[in-house]
Amino acid sequence: MIGVRPKNGPDEFEGIAEINVTPLVDVFLVLLVIFMITAPVIKTAIEMGLPRAQTAQTDPSQGITVKVMPDRTIWIDEERVTMQAFPDRFRAIWAQLGPDKKPRPVFLAADKGVPYGEVVYVLDELRAAGVEDLGLLTRKDLEQSRGK
Repeated sequence: MIGVRPKNGPDEFEGIAEINVTPLVDVFLVLLVIFMITAPVIKTAIEMGLPRAQTAQTDPSQGITVKVMPDRTIWIDEERVTMQAFPDRFRAIWAQLGPDKKPRPVFLAADKGVPYGEVVYVLDELRAAGVEDLGLLTRKDLEQSRGK
């Protein structure tokens, strides 16, 4: 019998008070493997209120994305930096060439609540770093494009 063992005689049994942890460990290992496989695939999204435009069509997946947030922080791709640390950190990232040995394009996204002066500061730093291929990210305005 499973979970019982003989006590004194052939007809007397007592319960086993031990927990079998093997199935528990198996479940945790399966969950760990699932997490390890899916974690790199999941890309974190940074919530922004981008301005709308009829002609929005830029695909920033091939370049460096710089996002200016209302709390005076800047995201360079997935790395958060302060306004003061932005110039040095961007230059370090910009110095790395793309796969075809050409500088990658840079896409600037600024929340619509960011003061214009801060956006100009970031643009100025991007130009000072040598960025020539610069795009502005917006959100497609579906209401205006349907009216055409």
